[in-house]
Amino acid sequence: MVSVREIESKKAALSRYLGVSPDKITESVGTLYSFKAFYHGPNTAYLVLTDVEANVAARRAVRSRLWLISAESVFEYFGIDAYPADALNKISHEEIKKINKEIAVLFDKTCGTDVLAEKMLKLGNRANILADFDQKERPFENYFIYRLF
Repeated sequence: MVSVREIESKKAALSRYLGVSPDKITESVGTLYSFKAFYHGPNTAYLVLTDVEANVAARRAVRSRLWLISAESVFEYFGIDAYPADALNKISHEEIKKINKEIAVLFDKTCGTDVLAEKMLKLGNRANILADFDQKERPFENYFIYRLF
């Protein structure tokens, strides 16, 4: 469990990074990949993670985003001008979770998702995995900041 002190430290770092007062930053009720997200206003969210936390979050994210990684890879390989996110308006969240679970079975029966996650991290894909908004990793003080939306 993350301590209140750690949460406050991350909140303060994000407020300094954004140049806003700490009271303008709120923490998420739930977690993403087991870590709190932080909001600046209603339309902007960030993960603020240590290096170790970022690696843990990225490994967890890979398993939950196999549908996205698989579709992006196929589109890229064949030069198809489409994006997996385009499907989000056409199928339900539950359908995506089911598809992802089935793809996970394929990986688990072959190399395993851990191998994929480690390979992606070795190739420097942590920002692509965690920063949904712009795929950028922003080192700041003792943290890495990832914009979610």
